[in-house]
Amino acid sequence: MAETEIVVRPFKMIGEVFTGVAGVFLIITAVGQDWVEVQFFRTSHVITWGLWDICVGGVCLPDSGWLEICRGMLLLAVLLSLTAFVCGVVGLCVHSHCSKRVWFLLAGALLSLVALLDLLTLIIYPVMFNMDIIHLQTDSHWTYPLKTWNFDWTFGFGWGAFIFTVAASVFFILPLDDKKTVSNPF
Repeated sequence: MAETEIVVRPFKMIGEVFTGVAGVFLIITAVGQDWVEVQFFRTSHVITWGLWDICVGGVCLPDSGWLEICRGMLLLAVLLSLTAFVCGVVGLCVHSHCSKRVWFLLAGALLSLVALLDLLTLIIYPVMFNMDIIHLQTDSHWTYPLKTWNFDWTFGFGWGAFIFTVAASVFFILPLDDKKTVSNPF
């Protein structure tokens, strides 16, 4: 008599680990204050801006809605990432092959949405920040000419989260045959 055994492939477990790493990276990205490092001529110090900073050291970005949109998208990505992590854990714990597949597909779909939200945030932030800095340079009351601005370490964690999220999504969506028929000689 042959019996059906459900096997969990390592791809799903790797996807779960990647989801956890991506979630941690997204949290670091969301709470970090060092997205962009700005240096001006005639000043010796460097100013850093993040998602939550509008004014740093008396230097203020213009009040616009793009920063709130970036914050909202990244916070939604964090919540969806945590939800996808829970879906992956449930998928690993469920014994029915059909239920496993549904939970893994749900986790993969959520992670695809997380990757999209993270990518949009990582594109919108530098474009709009650049426009705001250029706007500040043309302001007649502005006294410090811009020397340079660079991305800082927190922005890099955002890209790391994007890469891990895409990889985890692929691992969860891959259709692997988890059903295995084994013969029991006894």
